[in-house]
Amino acid sequence: MAEQGYLTYVLLVIFAYSIVGLYYNLLLGFVGIPFLGVMVPFAVGGYTTGYLAGNGFDPWVAMSAGAVFGAGSGFTFSLISMRLRGLYMALYSLVFTLFFQNLIGRQDIPALFHVFQGAIGQNAIPDIMLGGFRWRLNDGLPYYYLAMGLLVVSAVVLKRLLDSRFGIAFRGVRDAETYASTLGIGIFRVKIIAFAISSLFIGLVGSVLTLFYGAIGVTILNTSNMLLFFSMVVIGGLGTFLGPVVGAIILVPLDLYTTRYGAWRLLISGLAVLLVVLIAPEGVVGILEGFLRSRSARRARG
Repeated sequence: MAEQGYLTYVLLVIFAYSIVGLYYNLLLGFVGIPFLGVMVPFAVGGYTTGYLAGNGFDPWVAMSAGAVFGAGSGFTFSLISMRLRGLYMALYSLVFTLFFQNLIGRQDIPALFHVFQGAIGQNAIPDIMLGGFRWRLNDGLPYYYLAMGLLVVSAVVLKRLLDSRFGIAFRGVRDAETYASTLGIGIFRVKIIAFAISSLFIGLVGSVLTLFYGAIGVTILNTSNMLLFFSMVVIGGLGTFLGPVVGAIILVPLDLYTTRYGAWRLLISGLAVLLVVLIAPEGVVGILEGFLRSRSARRARG
């Protein structure tokens, strides 16, 4: 039973992190924004859900509010940083994340401590109840099915988005921003939409996992978590649709296993990214797609 419960937990995390990876890849791979603040909407969604659920609101309402506030954080960030490009965007988003982490960890500002609970974080967050049954019981199996359903829905939404005119605009901004603007593509509007949609789903995942764990703290904004999602996208295949899912399948079990080794966890993730960048920059899915294309070309010539 313990092994089955652990397997359920690992799969739940893979499903949840795959959603984050899909929409982080929307920013990194499809729009070409070097954004390193992926954990900000995650934390905003989680803290919003924890605060509302802990103050008597229904967990489903709290979860929905967490997703909306997560989208709002991405929208606000995009407005502030819209003129930044390349290294400046990466640096600003990283500094913004560290600043936000320091802000919510403050214990000397009563208003902030009331919401975020300082370095301790929010604890004893109420669980989802359905028919008198607590979702965290039975190894959290209801959360497993919820995460799986959300992954399917989020993947369908992202696929339809990428196949629409917005998908064309996203790739146009990534490949040639100046040229895309001359064709009438609103660069400002495209980036805001990308940030808002990505942050909505990332905030939703933060909300779900906060309810599942029953707690959230400032460590969620640690650089190691950002590196994990960045590694998932790069190793799976930057700019490929299924790359982040493959990256999650590879890295989530590895990350959970190496957590026991402390600082070595960061080193292992960093080395994995370095090897992929040097040996196979197109990622696992990119390699498979290239192999299938070359195989089809050989068959056509034959």
